[in-house]
Amino acid sequence: MMVKSFRMKALIAGAAVAAAVSAGAVSDVPAAKVLQSTAAYAAETVFSQNNGASGFLPGRYDVQAMAPAMFNWSRESRFAGNTDGTLKWQNDIRTTPQNGAGAVIDGDGTVYLHSRDGEMKAFNPDGSVKWVTGNLGKTYTQSPVLGTNGVIYLASYDKKIYFIDKETGEILTTVPLSGGPSSETVIGSDGTLYFSTLDNYVHAIKPTSKSTWTERWKLKTNGVVSSVPVLAKNGTVYVGTYNYVFYAINSGTGQVKWSRTTSNAFKGYPVIDKDGNIYAGNQDGQLYAYTSTGSLKWTFPLNGFSSSSPAIDHNGNIYIGSGSGELFSISKNGDMNWSFYTDGPVRTAPLIDAKGTVYFGSDDMKVYAADANGNELWSYQTDSNVVSSPQLAEDGTLYIGSYTKLMAFGK
Repeated sequence: MMVKSFRMKALIAGAAVAAAVSAGAVSDVPAAKVLQSTAAYAAETVFSQNNGASGFLPGRYDVQAMAPAMFNWSRESRFAGNTDGTLKWQNDIRTTPQNGAGAVIDGDGTVYLHSRDGEMKAFNPDGSVKWVTGNLGKTYTQSPVLGTNGVIYLASYDKKIYFIDKETGEILTTVPLSGGPSSETVIGSDGTLYFSTLDNYVHAIKPTSKSTWTERWKLKTNGVVSSVPVLAKNGTVYVGTYNYVFYAINSGTGQVKWSRTTSNAFKGYPVIDKDGNIYAGNQDGQLYAYTSTGSLKWTFPLNGFSSSSPAIDHNGNIYIGSGSGELFSISKNGDMNWSFYTDGPVRTAPLIDAKGTVYFGSDDMKVYAADANGNELWSYQTDSNVVSSPQLAEDGTLYIGSYTKLMAFGK
């Protein structure tokens, strides 16, 4: 049954927000007012790509990190959000994310984000800057990923994969690419990195140390890859292209297992349920559900294009945004649970917390939190489109980015 959401005023006052936003500068980035202790803290439980009812192949991510990746996991966090919409701090950082790219969070609360100006920045939990790299390639921003060996992997538009020391920001090595990246990097079970480039290739390279690597394979597709690769437990890599083809690829050999043609491009990244079914939003305004063998289970109308990546919870419900301004909750059978209305396209990948609260952003320049029934808990008005997908830290702080700022919400 559809539950139409209602709008509540954000539970914050303008004066309180102004007090929470910092002044001054740290490394040319405004320093934040400290609203809580910045002592390091470690996650009580380890990160799992399959915290919800999902079927991703566990990769060599830093499982002690709070959120080592933006994609290639269920996006149901093991943490509960601790916010009523109060802004703790914000920092000026320009982003133009691909596929809803955003920040990742280390085990000590350090937040890593790639900027439109080409820099990778590391923020302490209080909003001050820990380190900043030089220019790693401007234009679109990509999400970094945290590996098990203290290395950050970042695909950049200067046609390189960067290996970066997470403690210092030192560039350990670079991998030259045949074209600029068209997706973020994801990590396989043996540490292999999977990504795509603008010259129509899907790549697999394997780091052999913090500064060396070997190429495993590369596959030429029928067009530029439009979605982030994801890996299923059966060893399959799934990607979509701008030429309207969805591929299932053997992650070990790079051979195509099957492909399906649709009427438009798949964007964002697919999610995989515990039975191996794949769910992917398409620019034709449909959410597609495929079995692991490529049979179409069902489609769901999203009332507008979709460049949002879906999330999946422990009950198998799928959450996805639409160009119509709606966020949908859809059952594993393809029935709508509810929809939530905003005044602009929803391009971010939603995040579900341990209480069932769903966080997301909209082109109407607002950050939203909705409960498990689709009712609005709070919203926050920003100064630009909210296009970077949210992440949660262990203390319940919500991190999300607009075109101009990284924002931290919490108590």
